[in-house]
Amino acid sequence: MRPALPALLLAAMLVTVGCLGVDPFGPSRPPSDERALDAVDRSRAAADVDSYRFAVDGRVEATGNGESLSVDLDGSGVVNASRRRMSATSRARGTTRSTYVTGDTAYTECPRMGWERENLTRSTPWLDYTPLGRQLALLDRSRVYWHGTGSVDGTDAAVVTARPTERELRAVADARGTGGPDLDDGNVRNVTVTAWIDVGTDRLLRTRTDVRVARRGATATATLTTRFTDYGEPVDVERPPFDRDALWGTGCPGA
Repeated sequence: MRPALPALLLAAMLVTVGCLGVDPFGPSRPPSDERALDAVDRSRAAADVDSYRFAVDGRVEATGNGESLSVDLDGSGVVNASRRRMSATSRARGTTRSTYVTGDTAYTECPRMGWERENLTRSTPWLDYTPLGRQLALLDRSRVYWHGTGSVDGTDAAVVTARPTERELRAVADARGTGGPDLDDGNVRNVTVTAWIDVGTDRLLRTRTDVRVARRGATATATLTTRFTDYGEPVDVERPPFDRDALWGTGCPGA
């Protein structure tokens, strides 16, 4: 296996979850559509909820020099915004990792041993450390465009797209504390975020992030879909038993 393909897979995965970006339009990027701006503004106002659940699934594929490599990933989580708690689990290539956020502290399970502990910035709204707040914050910072209407599981939705820049993506909070890979590992050619917003409640129903990365004749594409459900429903955020394991305040060992 040539090393370019795993590097491209890593770059595409990190861009997909919001760590890197590119400005596909440059300084001539068109202004936002007023209709799209209004939909995003109303969705941000409707995000003042006590709780919600989310589920993610995606796929990353890399090809080059007659070889190919792919990774499927999925995850789920629950958020109690009124108590400022979140638990989430992600799975990729047979590995499961958990994240737990309580108040101003985030705990992320390390690949090898123990947990990474991170103090969150209090100046950032707490909801922005969760997938819902993070996606809405990204839409709010980006230029957005009206893409018509659609439906999600039978619910009518307004469809909005965004083409975020690197600066806009880096400005969005990330409770996992991960940074992006070196840009030498892959040129990000395109990032598109599509959002489906309930026309009745203005709540975010689903987002999809599409990414294309290239390097030395090899290319990688990634798609990640996040669904948001059970707004305001009773939830139980379980606390992982990380007190029995090592806690690292300066990053996971070997990261």
